[in-house]
Amino acid sequence: MQQTNHKSPIREIADELVHRLLTADPFGASTLGVREYDRLAPAASAQAAVDLDADLAVLADRATGLSGAESADRVTLGVVRSACERERASIANADAECTATATPFAGPPTLLAVAARTTLPDTQAADDYLARLSGAAAWIDAKTDRLRDGRAKGRLPVAELVDHAVGWADRVLAEGVPTAFATPVPPQGWAGASGWRTQVEDTVKDAIMPALARWRDLLTELRPIARSAERPGRCALPGGEADYTRDIAMHTTLPLTAQQLHRTGLETIEELEARARELGSPLGLNDRDAIVAALRASVSERTAEQAIVAAREAIARAEAIAPRLMPGPLPPPCGVEPMPETVGASGMAPHYVRPQRGRGVAGGRPGTYWFNTMRPTAGAGWDLEAIAFHEAVPGHHSQHARAQLIEGLPLLQQMSITVHSEGWALYAEELAGEFGLYSDARAELGAVSMAMHRTARMVIDTGLHAFGWSRARAIEFMLTRVGLPEGFLVNEVDRCLTIPGQALAYLTGKREIVRLRAAAQRRLGAEFDLRKFHAAVLGSGSVPMPVLEEIVTEATTKP
Repeated sequence: MQQTNHKSPIREIADELVHRLLTADPFGASTLGVREYDRLAPAASAQAAVDLDADLAVLADRATGLSGAESADRVTLGVVRSACERERASIANADAECTATATPFAGPPTLLAVAARTTLPDTQAADDYLARLSGAAAWIDAKTDRLRDGRAKGRLPVAELVDHAVGWADRVLAEGVPTAFATPVPPQGWAGASGWRTQVEDTVKDAIMPALARWRDLLTELRPIARSAERPGRCALPGGEADYTRDIAMHTTLPLTAQQLHRTGLETIEELEARARELGSPLGLNDRDAIVAALRASVSERTAEQAIVAAREAIARAEAIAPRLMPGPLPPPCGVEPMPETVGASGMAPHYVRPQRGRGVAGGRPGTYWFNTMRPTAGAGWDLEAIAFHEAVPGHHSQHARAQLIEGLPLLQQMSITVHSEGWALYAEELAGEFGLYSDARAELGAVSMAMHRTARMVIDTGLHAFGWSRARAIEFMLTRVGLPEGFLVNEVDRCLTIPGQALAYLTGKREIVRLRAAAQRRLGAEFDLRKFHAAVLGSGSVPMPVLEEIVTEATTKP
């Protein structure tokens, strides 16, 4: 959708909102590629959450009285209202009170992941990084205090996840100065580099590590009373049913129920299994068990070095046809690099890291597909191409790096709304098949396997949080249906326990995009233009699904 440079009252409130959100979550700002918040660590205390909620209530009230005459303003207003609702729902859920994890999705592991991806193109960036580390100990202590608050309310983390978090913390503490903190390289030729490195090391040893030890010690105290793996989901917590209702709304932006989503997941799995048998039969794979076993074994068919080369080749094929998929602005090529050791060792799947905006003439990092060369995860076997297309082109890179190039697009709309972001990326895996990007039948089967993976997560997410599934039941469900390494699938179950509802976004968003495309084709008939449809889906940045429907309907309705 065409953006304008005129700063309307709606645009002003959008800019106020995004500044407030990024001030509260400067790690998120860094992930978004916005450097202006790089000096900050998040404000994580209970009072900070109360203050943020109050500010969001004021902004939401102001937005209620606004209306937009121009299409772009109406879209932005819809995004503002949705963002206020989703952020306030997140505050109400108070996940910091009951979450422990060894993965970079929450708590102290996030700090190390942010540090590992930090680039320092100039001395200001180096100074900002040191300032962030100086504030990080207080952030970790605030996280520890929130866990104490949770204990007082009977809101406890999951026992197995506590074990993982304590083990992770012990390993990090044993390093003294963890590698992640030393990863950022100071500007070349800077005379102050040596002194700066000493300050970084001293800050880590004297402030961050003691705070991490305090976090670890509290988790050790909580372990005997932690949530049982027999009932680890939201439904085991006081007020958990209301929490999960908010999770669903946050991550789908649609009025859906856990029952509807669970049923959709199970029905889609049946469809995908039929497609997998169709593709597997010519390969001698005639039932679910044989297909899952072959896919799981495929992870070891390549070395890590061979896999990353194959990922680069797949992305290059997709970039070559990108002009056929969508109009400009098209982003520069996506980088493909091994992810930092700290991130890879946690078992993280390959994933996309957005471009980092530079200061003046000093540039930041390019959009990059981070590949895990340390531990077998998704994206290394027959599913390699599907994951590359999902994370890079025509998936997240085509989405997020492109959004940075759209003139006048509010920064708020460059932040991810999970259902739009992940829905597009899952749709991109299917789009790659439409355009013949998969190299052979095994790669096509790998794509079906990845669709199965996203769908199975929808089933276990609702199972765990709404229907009282045990952790073991969720793991068994994944292992019998998804052809990925066992350790990775166990991590995926724990990911659902760490960020309830997030797994619902992938299939929900993709189904909405497919539905909107079919409706546009019915309206336009032979005049339907796929590139223009994709421009409508991506041209306003990341938007909630009801707003996306308005955008697409307007763009694909005959005058």
